[in-house]
Amino acid sequence: MFCVNIPNFGSLLLSVLAVLSSSLVTSVCKSQTPAPTPDSFRFIHISDTHLTSHTNIEPLQKLATEIQTMSPTPAFVVDTGDVTEAGRTEEYARFREGVSQTDVPFYCAPGNHDVRWSPTGKEGFAQAFKQLYQSFDRGGVHFVILDSTMLLEHWGHIDTAELKWLETDLKKLKRGVPVLLFMHHWVGRAPKIVDNEEELSRLIAPYNVRAIFVGHGHSDIQWKYNSIPCFMVRGLYQGSYSVVDVDSEKIHVKRIRKENPTRTPIEIAAIPRIAPMDYRHVEFLWNDPNIPMLERRRPLAELRIGKAGAHDDRVKAQYCIDNGTALPMDRDDRDHDSVSFRTEFLTKPLSPGYHELKITLTDFDGEPYTRVEPFCVERLKDTPLNAWDNAFKTGGPTQSSPIAKDGLVFVTCLDGRLYAIDAKSGKQKFATTAVGSFVGSPIVNEGSVFAGNTNHYLYCYDARTGKEKWKYDCGTSIFSTPAIQDGIVCVGVDKKIIGLDAKLGTYIWSQDAGSFFQSRATASQGVFYLGGWDNTVYAIAASDGAIRWKSRIGRSHSGKGALSFYYSPAIASPIVGEGLIYICTNDGTLHALKAANGEDEWTARAPAGRDSLGYSSPTLADGVIYVGGLGKNGDCYAFNASNGSLIWQCQTSSENYDCGPTITDNHSIIGSVEGMVTWINRKTGKIDFQYHLEPGFMFTNSASLGKTTYFTGMNNRVQAITIP
Repeated sequence: MFCVNIPNFGSLLLSVLAVLSSSLVTSVCKSQTPAPTPDSFRFIHISDTHLTSHTNIEPLQKLATEIQTMSPTPAFVVDTGDVTEAGRTEEYARFREGVSQTDVPFYCAPGNHDVRWSPTGKEGFAQAFKQLYQSFDRGGVHFVILDSTMLLEHWGHIDTAELKWLETDLKKLKRGVPVLLFMHHWVGRAPKIVDNEEELSRLIAPYNVRAIFVGHGHSDIQWKYNSIPCFMVRGLYQGSYSVVDVDSEKIHVKRIRKENPTRTPIEIAAIPRIAPMDYRHVEFLWNDPNIPMLERRRPLAELRIGKAGAHDDRVKAQYCIDNGTALPMDRDDRDHDSVSFRTEFLTKPLSPGYHELKITLTDFDGEPYTRVEPFCVERLKDTPLNAWDNAFKTGGPTQSSPIAKDGLVFVTCLDGRLYAIDAKSGKQKFATTAVGSFVGSPIVNEGSVFAGNTNHYLYCYDARTGKEKWKYDCGTSIFSTPAIQDGIVCVGVDKKIIGLDAKLGTYIWSQDAGSFFQSRATASQGVFYLGGWDNTVYAIAASDGAIRWKSRIGRSHSGKGALSFYYSPAIASPIVGEGLIYICTNDGTLHALKAANGEDEWTARAPAGRDSLGYSSPTLADGVIYVGGLGKNGDCYAFNASNGSLIWQCQTSSENYDCGPTITDNHSIIGSVEGMVTWINRKTGKIDFQYHLEPGFMFTNSASLGKTTYFTGMNNRVQAITIP
């Protein structure tokens, strides 16, 4: 965000735009200078092959056969993700078998299916295909394959390290080299599926990116994102793929579909290798100080279009707030060298928190160009406020929930660090470093912090200094959160539950399991409880690891055959109380299992037509179970803990996925995918407060100390919000 206070609007606006213009000369020229004469070649774009150990192999084998008969022979094939159904070792082996009939190389981008249910996560994909993201050159064209996946989720995000790699990679290119991007999740169309797509858009804007190829949506469609053509294909097993012929002047995208029995490629686009000379993009600034209490905001936007179109009346500008009604912007006639627009809007009608301003500028050819800018609105009383001067910045996104204890907020991060943050000031007390990523949440016990890492190690740190006390190699990636009982720390990993001495980190016992674990373990009265991806809830004795009982729950496909792992009690974490174990299965059921034997005491489901249960972890307080729904309504529920009867339901109107409630004296606090946080009155089920956090997806619970609640998310931020 570019924020500046401009008392003398006219003179300083032009000087600021002049500075911006001079700073972009080099990057603009990169897209305008012709590249060396290239070789002509062909490649294939496929997506969503969804290989299992026994299905979808025939379409891949058919493609391999067709490749052999094509003229010219394709140079390579790019698969934009969901290569497998669940990221299993045997599925990757099946893929290699399917392509074995051709010598044409296959480049693969990971998809959500490759990492969402895989016991090895992204590690398994990297082992199968060597790299998660990469680039290479062919015939004067630069190909970039990106990883847009999130561990354990179906949503998209491109993390900080990958964006830095991409920036470095593109900077190495010679001027005018055409760039083609490949990734699994779409960008530039609704609904937003990659939360930081704007960051990607700005990064690639100075370069000659000619097209983006994606999957995920299982549709044969195309659109443009800030003038860049984007192409999606259906899954290969659905009968579609693209043939792309590159010659000295254009990139010809052709589609083969099962609806065409002749299998003749139909051209759907012919893209010039070099961008037009009047290279266009949007520049933006605020014509006011960046103060959340302002009653009005004044944005300025410029379409970089060149002097030839500076005063063309066909160039228009609109803006909207949070995808609301589009309103016109006024042309700034004082800008003689480009096309600038300005407007102002009141903040009084807006709720507290962060909002998004979207500006759309349309050139004289009718081509739209967009820019999205966040801004904050706050009021001095009667509404939630930022408790810290600034949000705490982590080195990467966070999929784990924070823990607030002893005046500190502990956060584990995908950047491999455990952060300890002063709860009052938001200042860092310490940060540890490990190779790998922390996906599960930390736990704090008797002066120690425990957390599992994708590098296979369970770590124990000193809670005051961050010094490593011990680490234990569990032999596989750790996505879950451990629990402690009677001096034993227990963690679930792939096909195993492990118990260690909490002080020494030495092995005590282990117990076999049917699959892997991603949720939080819990403990009570000498027993650990864990829910896994094998449709099983385990009750394990803390003393020796003996199985007290196992309960198989969930459902099968269409009510037929064995239970399906998709509906396991694996995402929502169990909670213990009232002599019962409360846990959700992914089929929309809240189970109350008897702690003595694992049998259902009662089950509950969401009311008909409302968001289902499943992914949100239940919380117990004062004889009431609080749990979030899964869906666009953002429904939350309170159930009687003794019999499962519904006490109240509350619609937050903000889509939820994994977020679970945090309970304080008066409120049930729950987040949402887009970062809207809601304080629900525990007695009435009515909304007392809402606050929108800084932009970025959120899949975590929060932590509270007094009236301040702490939140993490995919935006590399830890935020503290205080209610009145």
